[in-house]
Amino acid sequence: MLKDDKINYQNIGLMFAAMISAYFFPFETFLLAYAFLGPLHYLTEISWLHDRQYFTKGKYDFIPLLIIGIALSYAAFAKDAGFDMDFYETFVELGLFDKLLVLALFSSLLFAFVKNLPVKLFSILFLFIFISGWFSADNKEANQSSTFVFALTSLVPTLIHVYVFTGLFMLYGALKSRSKTGLLSVLAVVVIPIVLVFFLPVNSGKNHISKYGIDSYYAGGEGFFFTNVGIMDHFKLIKDPYLTNKQYLDSIVNKKSANNQFPAAEKLRITDSLKNKLNENFIVPNPDNEYYMKPIPMKMAIPINTKDYYWASVFFSTYGIMLMRFFAFAYLYHYLNWFSKTEVIRWHKVPKMRLIVILILWLFASILYAYNYALGLSFLFFLSFSHVLLEFPLNMVSIVGIGKETMSIAKNGFKKSPEVTKK
Repeated sequence: MLKDDKINYQNIGLMFAAMISAYFFPFETFLLAYAFLGPLHYLTEISWLHDRQYFTKGKYDFIPLLIIGIALSYAAFAKDAGFDMDFYETFVELGLFDKLLVLALFSSLLFAFVKNLPVKLFSILFLFIFISGWFSADNKEANQSSTFVFALTSLVPTLIHVYVFTGLFMLYGALKSRSKTGLLSVLAVVVIPIVLVFFLPVNSGKNHISKYGIDSYYAGGEGFFFTNVGIMDHFKLIKDPYLTNKQYLDSIVNKKSANNQFPAAEKLRITDSLKNKLNENFIVPNPDNEYYMKPIPMKMAIPINTKDYYWASVFFSTYGIMLMRFFAFAYLYHYLNWFSKTEVIRWHKVPKMRLIVILILWLFASILYAYNYALGLSFLFFLSFSHVLLEFPLNMVSIVGIGKETMSIAKNGFKKSPEVTKK
């Protein structure tokens, strides 16, 4: 058996291992993989990309991506640590988190395929003007409901990076080497998570997540909890409870009355009309309200604690566990795939001193996560996010390469081209 075939079969085995772990311990699998395999992956991949000029045409094309990574990381750390809040608030007000991320993604096409520096500079300026208009305040409402925008700003640095781009990189390698076992592994990486998420039984009442899993996943509000909330909320996987008459009385009428904002007579009249129907949905009586004569979702009516509101949906609902299984599989296999192909990718072939530094930094990161997960996330955000940005040109090369190899196969059949065979 060829070495590539052995590696491909090994990878399929790793997929099954990731599936089993994600099935039984979805939250813990993700947390442990992210904390202890993640930093080693980031460090070794950045080192590997650096030796290959980040798959860009210009020697210094990676610098804009790195600067964006520094800016985003500084803003995030300023919020986490509670310093330089003016910078963070300005960042949010200008929408720079989304704008700079999308700019990095689109600019990576230029870095990967364009040599001419003036053309690149002019194009990046044009892109920034276009993106600024696209993500302006006037388009905020439309962008919030757009799945495409949500994918660009929320899924690209998370699930798309670890799952879609990994799959595309595998597909490009399989097509380029004309490997049937490589294509089999690509098929497996598509089918196995589908089986894991949609076909294996989910018993939300018996999700035995540990206290460590809950505490670390929430991480004082700085963990991944609200990533799940964002995905579930956008795709309407959370069933919003409606505001009941009792909640309306307790949270709105009584509160206003206590602050002398609601006349006592009016409070009495409303209470009398609703007191026998406390557990029924509150029906909006105001004809100017968009929910007129309809029940209103609780989160739209009461400024509630979002942690409590979403807690059960993230950790104990059917959709919450299905999503977490996919998260756990995607991240764990993303890291395992990288390390299983060490002899092919050869990321370990670096100067000895650099390898020692990588191992020291990895040990430090692991200790930091073990000591305090939230602290590890905050301090290592730059490392994790920058490796996503610096990989963008390689992602673009893979996508274009898939197109070229597919055309070559359509023209010449499933055999290596003379140029590849000669090499």
